[in-house]
Amino acid sequence: MIKLFVSDLDNTLFNHEKQVAPEDQKALKALMEAGLHIALASGRMDHELVKIGNLLQGRFHRISQNGAFIYTRDGECLQSVTFSGKLSRQIYREAKSFELPCFINLENEMFVAEKTDAVLAIKKRMKLSVQVLPEMDKELGKTLFPSKITCFGHPEKLRQLNRHIRQTFPSQVDSFISDRDCLDFMPPGISKGASLKKLADEFGFKPEEIVTIGDSFNDVSMLRLTPHSFAMQHAPAEVKQHATYVVSSVHEAAEQVLAHNRKHSESLTQT
Repeated sequence: MIKLFVSDLDNTLFNHEKQVAPEDQKALKALMEAGLHIALASGRMDHELVKIGNLLQGRFHRISQNGAFIYTRDGECLQSVTFSGKLSRQIYREAKSFELPCFINLENEMFVAEKTDAVLAIKKRMKLSVQVLPEMDKELGKTLFPSKITCFGHPEKLRQLNRHIRQTFPSQVDSFISDRDCLDFMPPGISKGASLKKLADEFGFKPEEIVTIGDSFNDVSMLRLTPHSFAMQHAPAEVKQHATYVVSSVHEAAEQVLAHNRKHSESLTQT
């Protein structure tokens, strides 16, 4: 029996307009009505996940900032992790040397040093709320303690930056490609998968009682956790190989989950 349904947001539950399609809203409500717990797992800020819960009038577990923050559906905080001040400042300075748009993420705030044309384009495309802090370099480790540092740019340049950061700060930082042109740097050991496991342990959910769905490399850690994992049809092949099923939408996955649970209930009744 499936008890927990976990969905990524961008390019999974969110469409190209960063909205939840009506058929996906209906599917999540059907899962809730069937008694399942729902969790949202995203690289986005926590308040953005709260908005989805309010939209669907449901109580959702929330894994935000790629796992840095975990909240239960009753609002209990299970985890809150940030970089140390010195390390965040060092990573930011190294990333800025690659001349890529760099965003500093707190739990519910996002900062840039300046709003360049590139930053404005990213803000518009991703529907982000961004504040300008010209003295960013000085504030890191003093007033700013980020949970995530995000850089945008051409995939090859991001790969070069990733190699540089991982070599410069070995074992001190983890990283994920979370969109086609987006690279996230995280405190070590923080991922959607690790945080999902912590949430599951809190409620006693076994791997076979969990469904996960996502489309990008930051979803791989949670796709690996359960035999009931779904990758979106548009996901890279390297992501799909870690999923059991491939679907074109969240509602398609939800329908399979409801069918699975019905079949499970019928088998119990027959025995």
